[in-house]
Order: sequence, then C-alpha cells, then structure tokens
Amino acid sequence: MILTLLALLTILFIAIELQKYFKIPSPVSLIGLSYGFYYMFPQMVLFSEETFADLVLFLIPILIAADALQLKLEDLRKNALSLFYVAAFSVAISISFGIIAANTFFAEYALSTGAIIALFAMVLATDPVSVVSVFSSFKVPHKLAILAEGESLFNDATALIIFMFIAIPMINGVQIGAMDIALVSLKVILFSVLIGLFVGYVGILLMRLTSDAMSELVLILLTAYGAFEIAEIFHFAGLLAVIVAIITLNTITQKSFDEKARQVKKSSSIVNRANRNKKIFSTSFMSGITRRLSNDVSSIERHKQNLNYVGVLALLANTFLFMSMASIVHIDELLAYKTEILLMFLITTLIRAFMMGTFGIVSNLTQKMTNIGVRWWSVLLFAGIKGGLSIVMLQMLPKGFEHQAMFEAIVIGVILLSTFVYATVLVGIILLNKNAFDKEVRRERH
Repeated sequence: MILTLLALLTILFIAIELQKYFKIPSPVSLIGLSYGFYYMFPQMVLFSEETFADLVLFLIPILIAADALQLKLEDLRKNALSLFYVAAFSVAISISFGIIAANTFFAEYALSTGAIIALFAMVLATDPVSVVSVFSSFKVPHKLAILAEGESLFNDATALIIFMFIAIPMINGVQIGAMDIALVSLKVILFSVLIGLFVGYVGILLMRLTSDAMSELVLILLTAYGAFEIAEIFHFAGLLAVIVAIITLNTITQKSFDEKARQVKKSSSIVNRANRNKKIFSTSFMSGITRRLSNDVSSIERHKQNLNYVGVLALLANTFLFMSMASIVHIDELLAYKTEILLMFLITTLIRAFMMGTFGIVSNLTQKMTNIGVRWWSVLLFAGIKGGLSIVMLQMLPKGFEHQAMFEAIVIGVILLSTFVYATVLVGIILLNKNAFDKEVRRERH
C-alpha cells in the first residue's frame, strides 16, 4: 500500500511540474503516467473488485468541492441562464440526439432506451478538474472561464441525475413516462438544493466558531461529505447537494474575507500615512492598527492556502481515478471495441459542437445570456473533457448488466480520447488566440 501511495504521489508531482514548466495539461500527464505505471508494475493492485466502487464513490465529493470552491455566487447569478442552457438543457437534448444515433449506429446490440440513456449520460459527463487544470495555466476572459468551469460542474450534476433517476430504473424494468421524468427531476433537484443549503449554512456556523487553519480545512471537507451523504441517504442527488453546500459556504465566507481585505487596505493606508508623519497617530492606536492588519492578512492567506490544499486533494483523487482506469479496462479490450469507441467519440463531439453552436446563436439574440463568438465556441467545445464521474457511473450499473464489458470499453476509451485530443486542441486554441484573449482580459479588468 505504501508503494502504491508513493507511485500516486510521484505521478502527481511529475504531472504538476510538466504543466507548470511545459504547459502540458495535467490530465494528459496523469493518464499517460498512470497507464505506464500499471504496465510496468502490474502486480501492484490498487483495490479489490469488491471495494473499488465504494472507493471511487468516496472520492467524488472532494473532486466536486474543489471545483465548486472556484465559483462565486455573483458569477453564477450573472450567468445563470447561460449555464442552465449549456449544463442542463443542452445535456437533456444531447441525450435525445444520442438515442437516435445509438439506434442507428449500435442497432446490432439492440440496446434498450434505458441502456442508451445510461451510456450517453456517462460519455457526456465532463471533468471539472481537467477544465480548471487547463485554464489555470493560461489567461482567458473571466466570463469564458465561468462558462466553461460552471458548465462542466453543473453538467455533471445533470448527467448523474439522468443516469441515476431515469436510466437505471429503466434498465431495471421500471416504466417511466415524460411526466414521470419531469416530476422526478424537479423533486430530486429541489430537495438536493435544500439539503445543500442546509448543510452549507451549518458549515458557515461552525466556521465562525474557529480561527484555526486546519479546522477550517476540515470543515470544508465535512461540509462536502456531509451534504453528499445526507442527500444519498434520502435517495437524492448527492453531487448537486455538494455543489450547493460548498458554493453557499464559500460565498458567505468569501464575503467575510472580502471585508477583511478592505480593512487591510484601509489599515495599510493609515500605516503609510503614519510612516510619512509620525505625529498624526498615537503609539497605542498604531499598535492596534498594526496588530489587526497582521491578523487580517494572516487570515486571508490561511484561507487561500486551504483552497490550495483542497485543490491538491482533488488532484490526488483524480490521479487515483486515472490509475484505476488501466486496471478496469486493458488495452486489448479497448482494441476489441475500437470501432464503437471511435463512433461514440465522434457522435458526442458532433452533438457537443451542435449544442454549443445553438448556444452561440441563442446567446447572441438575448442580452440575458453571455454572447459568444467562434473563438469562445471552440473553447467551450473542447472544454468537454471526460473524467472521474464517468468512471463512478460505470460502477453504478446493475450487476449482471449484459453490455457491461462494452460500456466499460466505450466509456474509458472516450475518456482517453477526449483527454488527449480535447485537452491538446484546447491548449492549441488558447495559444493561437493568446493576443485576442489578453485584450479581452484587459477589457474585463478595466
């Protein structure tokens, strides 16, 4: 077990350094290094078949929490309609197109409607960690980053709700009509959001009771895992509850830190004036100002460090997921379904290109949505990198599912292709449009 942990940490370190110095997206390095490690040391078993599903499910809250911490409520409000279109409406319509495509290109497998919906929910779910990882190495307009990262995060919630509450029941023989889908979706979303809000506010109350850095970090994790577990106990969407809880916690705590930042600025101004003319303020007054300034700066830095710590934990979790892929589906199994994998990759890419294109058209017709051009469209298209949640959903398929082997090969194959192809193209687009993006960033700041 220690050797496995050493391998995980070594792979993660190399991936971080490669991204830092050579701008190679960490998901690309993580997958390449993980497969390389597995085939060099096949005797190292990361997990048993019985415990793998639980271990993978255990990692999801930290992955989602790390990305939810990057989003601010104000940004979500300003882009709510746009995010709803690309992360909810777009996924639902994409799965509808997927049913038509699957009945055309995978007719020989005689897949049920439930199985098709499950398959497309898995291959349409994007990886927020990968998107944030790519964007962290480059300057892109803030609104574009919010659209890409927000779409990736809420896209996961939508895909998982469709998978768990529509596809799986249909696979198990439950008859579900259009009205049932609407009612189930509304109920799941409503109660998941309420659970997330409740746990988020509990987290805020506990956060106000401590000023310790480690306690704050633990409370962030408690909030994420608490929201997830409560929602799952009541058979709602744990992932959506985590998103809402963390955004709630982060929004209110961030207001506190923004106020401290303003106090730091004000105190710094007083100290600077005192340095220019020492007779203006008394010694005791200056001592109090300096002490408060020091405490506020320390508090802000501590919060930033905790956000970085959560990010590192998420990267470690992602490394584990990518290493696990090599042991789930081997290269020979991927080759056995190479035609199906390529077809699914092309189908999902075309569907995503079409949906992002329609978003571009609709967004340019209304002032309530963020306008995008061809450049932003291309970034949003290739920001659809697949990842960890797809692996989790694979483990949720019913035992004895007749198409298990094919679904595993297709999902893992699409994750690999999207990571290498999408991430590489995305970096290329950002580099080619560097000057244009730099101008947009400067305009936003002014």
